[in-house]
Amino acid sequence: MYLDQMTNHQTIIDIKPSFSELAIYHYLSEAKKFYPNFDLWYFTNVLPSLLRKEKQILTIKDEKNLKGVAIVKNTPEEKKICTLRVIEKYQNRGIGIKLFEKSFEALQTRTPLLSVSEEKYPDFKKIFDYYGFKLTSIKKDYYRIGIQEYFFNE
Repeated sequence: MYLDQMTNHQTIIDIKPSFSELAIYHYLSEAKKFYPNFDLWYFTNVLPSLLRKEKQILTIKDEKNLKGVAIVKNTPEEKKICTLRVIEKYQNRGIGIKLFEKSFEALQTRTPLLSVSEEKYPDFKKIFDYYGFKLTSIKKDYYRIGIQEYFFNE
């Protein structure tokens, strides 16, 4: 059961995550350090949104290994990169660029909305500069008390 954010009604839906959806959750679960409600968001927002075709999970992988994951939201109201992670052993090998490019294609824009916590901003600054993303707002206490969230391309 989940709360349908479009209608504010509870909807009973049989969501049994596939093995790949659980594997992707595992790879993204580090986000819990920065986004305390990550579990709730993934299982009650992302998975139902996949069924409604409002979100997509994009991956970069080879025959054996997942190298990177992005979750994008593509609705008439919002084109957003919700999360993007390159697996540590594949970082600094161009996987992030490939994920951003794949996200741009899925969203049909090169200036999607996205945000990043102040702690992770230094990790993303170079790629944000590369794409010319515009910092449009900084919101304190948005996801965690005392922490700023940087918003781009609003």
